[in-house]
Amino acid sequence: MRPKRSARHSRIPSPGGRARHCLIALGCTLSATIAFASAPAHADGAKGTITYQGKSGAIVVKLKHAYLVTGPDVVSGKTIRRVVLSVADVGAKLSACATMLCSDGDITEGMTIDFDAGPRLNYWFVGNDQLVQYSGTAEPASLKLTADTPQRLAGKWDYDGSAAGGPRVQIEFDALLVKEVTKLR
Repeated sequence: MRPKRSARHSRIPSPGGRARHCLIALGCTLSATIAFASAPAHADGAKGTITYQGKSGAIVVKLKHAYLVTGPDVVSGKTIRRVVLSVADVGAKLSACATMLCSDGDITEGMTIDFDAGPRLNYWFVGNDQLVQYSGTAEPASLKLTADTPQRLAGKWDYDGSAAGGPRVQIEFDALLVKEVTKLR
């Protein structure tokens, strides 16, 4: 026969109140860290407008999204950084992109800006569901960068290309790297 034990001695000891709270806090912190580390990088965004004087009136594009893509330049083949600015969220398209030729994300309203392709900034504006397009170059000094790292480009661009038939650009953007491609085609 087994000896009888008092109820006080038959319980399995558990951590006290303070220890339990510390373990819960540690578990929550660990879970949040894993969730944030495994989440895909998304752009902080863009704000401002690009105005283009079309044949039937002004086309105004209000930007919301900004992304950074790196890959080979179509002319020189050297690695460039491309900021894609758009009205629509094209992050998934850019993440799935295998070549630099699709690195504009098929935007229908917005702009791409190429850095490191030469002595000037190369840009491509598109509006009115891609019915209006304009390509040009600008002095790099016209764009004031607030962040310039391999993983992030951020800044403010106040540029008026309307005298040459181009757009008036008044934007701020913060673009995180979403894709590095190695192939042009």
